Amino acid sequence: MQSLRELFDSMSVLNVVDILILTALIYFVAAWVKGTRAFQILVTLAGMVLIYFVAARSGLVLTSMLFQYLGAVIIVVLVIVFQPEIREMLDRASPIRFLSGSRPAEVKPEIIDETVRAVAELAGLRIGALIVFRRQDRLDSLMTRGKPLDSLISNEALSMIFQKRSPLHDGAVLIVGERIRAAGCILPLSKDETLDNSYGTRHRAALGLTERSDALCVVVSEERGEVSLVEGRDITNYRKRTDFRQALDRGLALGQTGGAHSESRLLNLVFTNWKLKLISLLIAMALWFAVVGPHSSELGLTVPIQYTNLPAEMEIAGQWMDRVDLRLRGSDTSLANIRPGSVRAVVDLSDVVAGVNFFRITSKNLYLPPGITASEVRPSDLHLNVSVASLKNLPVVPTVIGTLPEKMRVIATPAEVRVKAGQAEMKKVSSVTTDPVNVADLTEKGRITVPVVVKPDGLKIDFVDPMQVVLTLEAEKG
Repeated sequence: MQSLRELFDSMSVLNVVDILILTALIYFVAAWVKGTRAFQILVTLAGMVLIYFVAARSGLVLTSMLFQYLGAVIIVVLVIVFQPEIREMLDRASPIRFLSGSRPAEVKPEIIDETVRAVAELAGLRIGALIVFRRQDRLDSLMTRGKPLDSLISNEALSMIFQKRSPLHDGAVLIVGERIRAAGCILPLSKDETLDNSYGTRHRAALGLTERSDALCVVVSEERGEVSLVEGRDITNYRKRTDFRQALDRGLALGQTGGAHSESRLLNLVFTNWKLKLISLLIAMALWFAVVGPHSSELGLTVPIQYTNLPAEMEIAGQWMDRVDLRLRGSDTSLANIRPGSVRAVVDLSDVVAGVNFFRITSKNLYLPPGITASEVRPSDLHLNVSVASLKNLPVVPTVIGTLPEKMRVIATPAEVRVKAGQAEMKKVSSVTTDPVNVADLTEKGRITVPVVVKPDGLKIDFVDPMQVVLTLEAEKG
């Protein structure tokens, strides 16, 4: 019990945000595939992940290794098998949909009245019908083979379309705003295996569309003369005309703006499908405690120091510290996943001045993986001797092996190079030389490109420009 209290006490605000984001992702995926074969597969995979964590915690090396390797293969298989579902899910979660600020086309009350009269008439005559109201999501990729129309919504128009002698009766009608945009549309069938067998193809088609979009569908059953409203994964049947009218009005969000509607949406966001949301929260918390967990372990590590933003006119002189020792805290899993280069200390030199500069390495200077903190830095204080760099043009003196022919000389092009170094270092050099060149090779080839060499060895030079020169043999003048 004490351990559990310490577990919760160690959580920070960022940890809570981390768990809530993971909860939302788990719920989104679970709600999307609920009732399909994909849901059963995901439950199986969750069980395998649980077995892996138990095996890893229990020290079952062979079992944990087996499930670890299987996990990499399963990810590839999932992407291949569930490619259509993944594409639809990413399309539904696209941020463009929310950033665009678009709203469903408003449907006037008289349009709803005409629809209700047509639906009641069709239900009384036991004529099947399927009507789709487009709201915010585009339906182009989900509805196919529709006959384009552009007519006003009326009782007569809808009744005529769904008469059995009509060539467009065997399909869905698409309504956008106040217009009938298409008829005879083919919708994707739902893959929900838990759906009641009493529902026919029209109900499965309506559910298949609303599972993948925010569309609202009205279904009239040909066998029972029953009227249903399909939204999301829910099918609601209505016996009374007034109840259906009110439900359709609510579904199309007529006149529902302001605080009351916002409060209703907030309550629906929290309490709708609450069992699945609670399970998602518990799974997210279990994953967080298993993978991240509290800061229960420590690790000593020596990491490199990266010096950045050194002004162009400055130069680090003498010796400097290039590594620092850290004491890191985190969960066993987080510490075990540390890789070379994932932890480093960075010191900003943008404000240095000539002379000795003092720095203190704190947590702000450390780049650490998520879930890892530094409990100790040694040494935490460092100093750097910085001097003003000098730029100087120095003559190039070629290094030649062998005897030059009479009245011949070696010329370097360019004759001078630009050298940058600290002022103290620059006083030690008055010229540069080149790699040794054999006179015979120079005579045969006529010209040779060689690197520039700065002597004496060990002299700290920032750069030499250019780094190579061209040596040629030519006659002396005069």
